[in-house]
Amino acid sequence: MARLETPTDALRDRALVLSGELGLDSGSWYVRVLEEGRSAGADADLGALVRVYWELQRLTGRADLRDEWRRLADTLWSGQTA
Repeated sequence: MARLETPTDALRDRALVLSGELGLDSGSWYVRVLEEGRSAGADADLGALVRVYWELQRLTGRADLRDEWRRLADTLWSGQTA
C-alpha cells in the first residue's frame, strides 16, 4: 500500500475549504473534528478525512474526490501513517 503523497494537514485544509464552498453542515462530526484538530495543532484525523471527502464526492460526483477518500480509507485501514 502506497503512503499518502499529500500531507494530511494539507488534505484537511483543502477539505475544510471545499466543505465551506459546497455547504457541508459545519456541525457534522467530521467537519467539527477537522476544525478542532486544526485549532489545537493536532494531526488530521484520518477517519474524519475519509468521511468528509466521501461526503464531498457524494455531493459533487467528482472522481478526484472519490480517489482521495479511497486512498485515505486504504491508509486508515492498513494502519499506516501519513
